[in-house]
Amino acid sequence: MQQYLRRGRLSALMDGLGLRMVLALAAVGWFVYLWGVTVPALLAGGALAVMGEMALTRCRRQRVARREAALRRRLGGEMMLEEMLLAPKKQAHFQAALLLGLRYPLTMERVTEDGMLCLSGGEHLLISCVALPEACEAGTSAMVDIQRACRLHGAARGVACVTGRVSEKTVAWAAQGVVPVKIIRRETLAALAGQAHPATDAQLVELGKRKKRLAPGGLMQTALRREKAKTYMLYGLGLTLLYVVTGLWYYPAPGIACLVLSVMCRCRREEAEKL
Repeated sequence: MQQYLRRGRLSALMDGLGLRMVLALAAVGWFVYLWGVTVPALLAGGALAVMGEMALTRCRRQRVARREAALRRRLGGEMMLEEMLLAPKKQAHFQAALLLGLRYPLTMERVTEDGMLCLSGGEHLLISCVALPEACEAGTSAMVDIQRACRLHGAARGVACVTGRVSEKTVAWAAQGVVPVKIIRRETLAALAGQAHPATDAQLVELGKRKKRLAPGGLMQTALRREKAKTYMLYGLGLTLLYVVTGLWYYPAPGIACLVLSVMCRCRREEAEKL
């Protein structure tokens, strides 16, 4: 997991070397200041530097472990919301009620196509999962459906677990309705899901494979797309014209390169489109 948490190998290496050098110089300099430039001062400073290095290593491991746990919770929560998005309605309602049960006292009674009927604080609630993609927004029509379902099943209030976006206007409208509906946002659901089901190693491997499948083609395949031929041609002609006008030596090479790329884009065989 550390390779996903680091900013970059080179930056991490330079930061580590710089910190170690400062620590060693400070440790040796402190004892040299106290005892002068003597062998005991150098040995004591080296011992202190080694102890500091051990402490830094332990702190670094703890920090990486915390960041790894946070990353697993975040990815696990997002993956579970994806599963809820594609799950049957009853299963999605049941999973939403289980997640809310981690934070609120709930007694689950029965699950229907409209939601999970629960008992909380002496009154019946209907917990419904409004399964939407993250980019989509839940409107008042979805809240009206939940209010209608609450009337049907005898629930005093409704709880809408929205996996997409929801506006403040919709939240306020739902809370003030004849049948109040409390909206649980995607962020809260993802946090609860990540707490209950952090991502496992197998899920992380599968996520990496999926990203690899969805990743665009290689560098040459991306650079030599047929639709880029016109752009390369315009850049090449523009740079060539600048060379003719100014006579500067650094214009011809990139101009010729752009023209060559344009020709390669035109001559490259397009792959058959796949479903």
